[in-house]
Amino acid sequence: MDMGSMFSLVDMVVVACGVYVIYLCLEMKLTGKLKQNMLMPKGLDVKRCRDVEGYIRTIVMKQLLLGVFAIGCGILGLLQDFGVGPVNSAVYLSSILAFAVYAVWYSFYMKKVVRKFW
Repeated sequence: MDMGSMFSLVDMVVVACGVYVIYLCLEMKLTGKLKQNMLMPKGLDVKRCRDVEGYIRTIVMKQLLLGVFAIGCGILGLLQDFGVGPVNSAVYLSSILAFAVYAVWYSFYMKKVVRKFW
C-alpha cells in the first residue's frame, strides 16, 4: 500500500465517521432518546441524564457541525488524493486544521455539557 492509497483510505474513514456522527445526531433528535454510542464519554450511563430534552437541544447542532466538518475534510482529502478538482494543499491543510480545532473544542464542550446534565 503506497502513501497515496493510505491517505485515501484515511479520508474515506473520515467521511464515513462524519456520516455516522450525523446519523447519530439525527437519530437522537428524531427519537428524543439517548443511546450509548461513540460520541458519549466512556463510562457515562445515558439512563442517568437529568434532562434528556435539554441535553439534546444543547448538543445537537454542535454534533451535526462535527459531522459536517468531518465529511467536508474527508471529501477535500479525497479530491486532492485523486487529483479531481482545484483542491490545493493549503486548502486541504486548512480543512484539517479547522476540523482538528473543532474536534478539540467539541470534546471540551462535551465535558462541560456532561457536568451540566448528569
